[in-house]
Amino acid sequence: MVVIADVDAAVQQSAAFTTAVSQIQTTYAPQIQNLNTRRQALQGELQTLFQAAQAAQAATPRNEQAVQTAIREFQTRQQAAEREIGELNAPIELAVAYVQEQITLRMNEAVTAARTARRADIVLTRGAAIQVADSANITPAIVAELNRLVPNVQIVPPQGYEPGSLVRAAQQQAAAAAAGTPAPAATPETR
Repeated sequence: MVVIADVDAAVQQSAAFTTAVSQIQTTYAPQIQNLNTRRQALQGELQTLFQAAQAAQAATPRNEQAVQTAIREFQTRQQAAEREIGELNAPIELAVAYVQEQITLRMNEAVTAARTARRADIVLTRGAAIQVADSANITPAIVAELNRLVPNVQIVPPQGYEPGSLVRAAQQQAAAAAAGTPAPAATPETR
């Protein structure tokens, strides 16, 4: 039997993820408020620069140098604003990535358990199938397994954490266990 699953949706529908997102909104509330306030201010600045560029383009007679200067000012400020928003959002995105990675570490177990319970031979991603009956979707079963395997997660990443470091550490431990050698300690990578 062939079944399908949406593992990304399973992570996001898991109790650990939804609880963690709520905790992130509380724990990072000052940063989120600062981000939203700054985003609004930057949008106002960019709107003013955009309107200046439009006015320069609509001016009669048209001064090409003024148009190019106005466009360049808008683009430069827009790029700087995107960088600033990215920097302000980075701790929040890192926390979400940390949460997702902790849950994803148990995904293989959850998929295997759901597949075995359905006596399925093959699990495909939702995008790999053209037509699928609802009964072939094991995503809810995977969510139930994730809820059992990962009831909660940490939301504050450890110092030096980088997305992917937990997965790499788990892979190193698995490879070392398969080779019969002691695995290095699972510590986050530093920059």
